[in-house]
Amino acid sequence: MERVTPLAFGGFKYEYRVVTRPEPAMAPILLLGGAFQDKQSWLRHEALIGPLASVVTVDLPGAGAADYLPAGYGLEFLADALHHMIVEEGLPPLNVMGGSYGGAVAYRLAQRHPADVRRLLLCGTALDVPDATRARAADTVALLRRGAMDDFVRATLALFLCQDSDREIRRQAAVARLLERQLRALTPEDIRKYVANTERVLAAPLPAGAPPAVPTLLVTGEHDSLTTASMCRATAARCPDARFLTVRQADHLMPLQRLDEFVDLMLRFFGDRTLHDLPYRTPPAGHDQPARTAAA
Repeated sequence: MERVTPLAFGGFKYEYRVVTRPEPAMAPILLLGGAFQDKQSWLRHEALIGPLASVVTVDLPGAGAADYLPAGYGLEFLADALHHMIVEEGLPPLNVMGGSYGGAVAYRLAQRHPADVRRLLLCGTALDVPDATRARAADTVALLRRGAMDDFVRATLALFLCQDSDREIRRQAAVARLLERQLRALTPEDIRKYVANTERVLAAPLPAGAPPAVPTLLVTGEHDSLTTASMCRATAARCPDARFLTVRQADHLMPLQRLDEFVDLMLRFFGDRTLHDLPYRTPPAGHDQPARTAAA
């Protein structure tokens, strides 16, 4: 059963979507996407989750059908909006997956409202972003403001997708075409939201306070050139109960390039099943070890 519910938080309208599964085998799964994603972006993943869990997706302020959110509102505001949704819906502690921008929000949700989160999976999430990467993201905003759409599309594809032709990446061409279609179909309101969301991330300081103490998994594609493996590993190393691994033949858009495998990974982690001997994980020693050990 699918239900979409409108809410308002801090003066901004937003909405969430719940697909309830009869007799679920695990706690509900909250899916938080990144740039150019909304509450409808996870339908194929949701179909594979099948009868195992209810699924919650959300258009937070600044995304999808929600109100525009000025960049001056930080990621903590979005985490608090999620908490508001969880309380309003009366949800139990959730298994939370946050990808890229959504991962930064999910991290802060687990920090600020730990009772809301059962397990935390962060995909392509780096809390400390190098200056060079910040500059490339800022360039995409500048191109949009100048109305240089062709240049914006090229720069954004280069930002999100690995450009090394020697790397083997599943569905690379198909995912690149999908992303380009999305970029060229952006409305003026979509562009306004992307600019504010990008500026929000670029302005965000490193999260203060204790890191999330819930069981946490950091994952990204082995060829991720936006939030690299070392950057994601560093995020994992902040958390007291975190693991880290990379997925073969994928980059920052791994959830689309390795869709079946990503769902399998989510269900394994949220179901507290082993992550060893996965045929799609990158094998170098330490990638599936506790983050503190791996960092050492």
